Amino acid sequence: MSIAESRREQMFPCFTDAQIAAAGRFAPDGPRGFAPNEILFGLGTRETAAWLVVEGSIDLVRRQPFGDEVLIANLGRGQVSGEIGQLSGGATLALGRAGPAGCKALCFDPPHLRALVIGSAEIGEVVMRAFILRRVGLIASAAGPVLLGHPGSLEFVRLEGLLTRNGYPHHGIDAGAAEGVGIMKQMGLAAGDLPLMICPDGQVLKRPSEAEAGVCLGLTPKLDPATIYDVAVVGAGPAGLATAVYAASEGLAVLVLDARAVGGQAGASARIENYLGFPTGISGRALAGRAFSQAQKFGAVVAIPEEAARLDCGDAPHAPTD
Repeated sequence: MSIAESRREQMFPCFTDAQIAAAGRFAPDGPRGFAPNEILFGLGTRETAAWLVVEGSIDLVRRQPFGDEVLIANLGRGQVSGEIGQLSGGATLALGRAGPAGCKALCFDPPHLRALVIGSAEIGEVVMRAFILRRVGLIASAAGPVLLGHPGSLEFVRLEGLLTRNGYPHHGIDAGAAEGVGIMKQMGLAAGDLPLMICPDGQVLKRPSEAEAGVCLGLTPKLDPATIYDVAVVGAGPAGLATAVYAASEGLAVLVLDARAVGGQAGASARIENYLGFPTGISGRALAGRAFSQAQKFGAVVAIPEEAARLDCGDAPHAPTD
């Protein structure tokens, strides 16, 4: 039995009327109505709100690679859309559509969604568990972008590593297999176009760099040069993510930069036995995933893959002096 089957009630919990009323305090605009089959959010869109159904239903849909739509879930009263990436305004991996009878739903944009999970311990615990399990389910179902190329080649492994280490669902297709050959003919591709990435929003990238892939997939947030952060963390390893969690939980504006993936070197470890709080050990990827989710919960901005070119202290009080 898959995780999606065994823990479906936790993936798609149903709030009571009292919990809906409590959550409504974090949705200042009140319920919004949608016509039958109206789109609430599309695939690959950023800064998408999570929606709590109060009347009617919402269909969550993902697309098969080069195929038909697949229904993930039909959300009824008391159920909420979204997954862990939406806490930070990341690109959506599913499409949300009002059901056949339409719906009314409460809107939680990323800031109000974070306020909800932090401000209500009871609801926040349920929502965080559901969002994390949904991301796990999406990874298992190979939702997300399609990678077309030659598995084992340097460029294919580089892109696949970017997605895998950052917990981003994807589907790989061997360009030398029958399916891959057919796709290349259909799209008019040459060997020099590989590896190819097809993003959830339909963008097609030929031989993308990690930076190009990060922007297309929403891994890399849109940074405003005019924004001043209280804390800048270079490196998203365990120490960097811990710093982000501690600082962001105190209300500071935090930016985390990493050139490759969350977890740093520890993220590639099969088993970590000496990290505080895990007496039976934990894999590096699992530890990084938990820390990353926690940083997102408190609103830390994590930019991957991004590099810090230099540190300019200027006239800051902590600048070194001669």
